Amino acid sequence: MRLIRDVLDMQLYDADDIPIGRVDGIILELRDGRPPRVTAIEVGPITLLRRFSVRVAAWYATLDRRFGPERGSPYRIEWSLLTIQKVKVKADLACKDTPILAVEDWLAEHIVKHLPGG
Repeated sequence: MRLIRDVLDMQLYDADDIPIGRVDGIILELRDGRPPRVTAIEVGPITLLRRFSVRVAAWYATLDRRFGPERGSPYRIEWSLLTIQKVKVKADLACKDTPILAVEDWLAEHIVKHLPGG
């Protein structure tokens, strides 16, 4: 498997096939005298922003903490919970049990529902 090509930036789905974002980062464990081992993926704008600017990622992390107790840091999903498919990555978890969609939920509750047709 080629991690960058087959996993990074691929669409991520939960166990109910609900799209929950894209794979924004890959976490490796470095081991002495042995090849690195993939342990998890990261999901969320903080990881994505960190790929471009550590300063902007830190600013967003501060803002993101306002959206819930588990926010303010990237969300990690253990590698063992993932199934890598041809055009998507599927996680064996339910997005409603994670903080992954907290920003979207907040926007829907505080902004979208107050718009005409919302």
